[in-house]
Amino acid sequence: MTMEASLPTAEIAHAMPGRARLRFPDRLGDSAFFASVSSSLSALPGVSKVAARPFTGSVLIEHGGSLDKVSEAAREAGLFAVGKAPPASTELPVEIDPQAFVSLALMGFALWQMSREKVLPPAITLLWYASNLAGVWRNVVTEGGK
Repeated sequence: MTMEASLPTAEIAHAMPGRARLRFPDRLGDSAFFASVSSSLSALPGVSKVAARPFTGSVLIEHGGSLDKVSEAAREAGLFAVGKAPPASTELPVEIDPQAFVSLALMGFALWQMSREKVLPPAITLLWYASNLAGVWRNVVTEGGK
């Protein structure tokens, strides 16, 4: 096993000249690791400031020169290896039901009308429309019906 294979992998979350944020998803919450990386990175040439955040699993590095030189120095010092971040997902995580959205919006407007003490008719009407959209009255058996 090579030394590089045993090194933690950092993903470049954000980089611009003189500043970069690296993420360590496998080390999330590991305070000892981030304290060690922070102090070791601060000692590297070209690094002016390091802010480690174990809770988010990231390290912010302010540096002079190129990030490639800092990454190479960190790898040679046995701190971490810089890999590629996974591509950002372009899919929406949740599909929004328009009917449910409108129903919730109507309920919100009804509550707003109630807060203004406009219960009859505005709030009651809005609640009626919202409950109809939400399907509250679909399974109610009418009198004489089955």
